[in-house]
Amino acid sequence: MYGMTQGVGFVLNLFRQPGIKVSRQSAQALFHTEREVIADLEDMKLQSVVGLLYQYASPKLAGDWDNVGLLVEPTDPHEVTKLFLTNDLTPPVLDEAIDEKANMILSYHPPLFSPVKRLTQASWKDRVITKCIENRIAVFSPHTSHDALDGGVNDWLISVFDLRDKSPIEPTVMPNKKFSKKRIFTVPVNLAPKLIEGLSNIKGTVTTSIAVDPDLVQISFLGNQENAPDVMAVISEHMKVIKSIESYDLQKVVWPGYGMGRKGTLKQPLSLEDAVSLVKKHTNLDHVRLAAAQGESLVSSVAVCAGSGSSVLRNVPVSLYVTGEMSHHEVLHAVHSGTSVILCDHSNTERGYLSVLKQELNKLFKGKIDIVISSQDRDPLEIV
Repeated sequence: MYGMTQGVGFVLNLFRQPGIKVSRQSAQALFHTEREVIADLEDMKLQSVVGLLYQYASPKLAGDWDNVGLLVEPTDPHEVTKLFLTNDLTPPVLDEAIDEKANMILSYHPPLFSPVKRLTQASWKDRVITKCIENRIAVFSPHTSHDALDGGVNDWLISVFDLRDKSPIEPTVMPNKKFSKKRIFTVPVNLAPKLIEGLSNIKGTVTTSIAVDPDLVQISFLGNQENAPDVMAVISEHMKVIKSIESYDLQKVVWPGYGMGRKGTLKQPLSLEDAVSLVKKHTNLDHVRLAAAQGESLVSSVAVCAGSGSSVLRNVPVSLYVTGEMSHHEVLHAVHSGTSVILCDHSNTERGYLSVLKQELNKLFKGKIDIVISSQDRDPLEIV
């Protein structure tokens, strides 16, 4: 085998399709903003904390309709010593945060969503935001960036089941800013070392090669359209002996493990009754709502979507859906298509994740920030 590589190593031998996959370890390194890359928490300043939160879960993972990230930013200097976690930022939760002397709130759902023209005392949300400003409390919301996160809320929700396999229902696909073109040159063995050397010297590219038979070598070259003149300069004098040239557009990259919703196959089928018991225990609920598919008594596969799952779960071919809420007609469609449905109400499928997030943030901040989970946060609906 002939081979020379430069740049990152995850691009070896992978890319014959228009879309490519990258490793989980490489994904976050490929796509970032200036604010996302913070090597360490050298201080507890707000921008350092926000930078690490962006690094942990890029806002680019979020739905394009969402409003994630830093929503309320007090004037400098603002050091974060106590971080308060909640699913929803309601008046009782804010009062609790103030009593706890928190100076930053991470609210899973964004308390600011629609454009704001004025802040008055007319609505409860305006009063909450005004009170945060008055008390110099920063507000951050991750929302759908943690829905899509590998290890995020949907992984927590499905973790109650003992699965043989697991994958996102809607995988995250990002623009590929590292490479936009892949070219494959099939060349005689005696020409391969010279072409590999020339192509490998082109800045910002990766060159790999593999022998395909005793006389031929395939050279894979990853670069961009801007590299085309440099590529032509290397290969032009050898065009007569190059056997073939293939070109592929690499416009999108799939992030393995990232995406909306999760689905998986159970190692051992469960009764629907046992599945319900597991979900109730996992979400700390006394009651859930169940729609049982007719004639289906065992659960062999499951799909979950924290919050409102209708659009993500629709037509996923599994035995059971677990989500917070679905419309009447979506539930009817599911059960008469052979899929049972467990509904827990919206935020009950998300709130338990805060305990997992607290552990992860303790590691992220190396214990330098006191992290508290709200005891006042709860779903507004309960079964009575």
